[in-house]
Amino acid sequence: MISINASRLTLAIVSMAAGLLFVQPRLARAGEGSSPAQANATPAVESVTDTLAFISWTTPNPGGTVLHYAVVHYGKDPNHLEFTAESPTRINPSHSEMVFRVRMNDLEPGTTYYYKVSSKQANGIPDLATSAVNQFTTRPTNEMSAKK
Repeated sequence: MISINASRLTLAIVSMAAGLLFVQPRLARAGEGSSPAQANATPAVESVTDTLAFISWTTPNPGGTVLHYAVVHYGKDPNHLEFTAESPTRINPSHSEMVFRVRMNDLEPGTTYYYKVSSKQANGIPDLATSAVNQFTTRPTNEMSAKK
């Protein structure tokens, strides 16, 4: 009787271990069972000069079309983000995360800008990941170089 129970226990343990070894992980995608809190983007200012800035952020892989657009809405008033900068990027379906990066051109020197980020598929369908409004300040123009 002891050997039968030991055999069943061994079989159960081996079956469970085999199940764990061969489970295919499913990549979570924003919008597929994720809550809005999981779909938030946290942007970072990579670099800022007097007239341009680079903003980047990482989100769960949004799925959908292979071509996506990183989008930054920005302006001088946090309640009025009147400008938009976009950058095309391709997703890798085998990666669980997506890195977006946008270059913002023609900024005014020594100016504080407010911005929020999002992304969208090539067909215009927005992804769920967005950010809160953030800010950065461009560098002032060097008066010495302006006089030359």
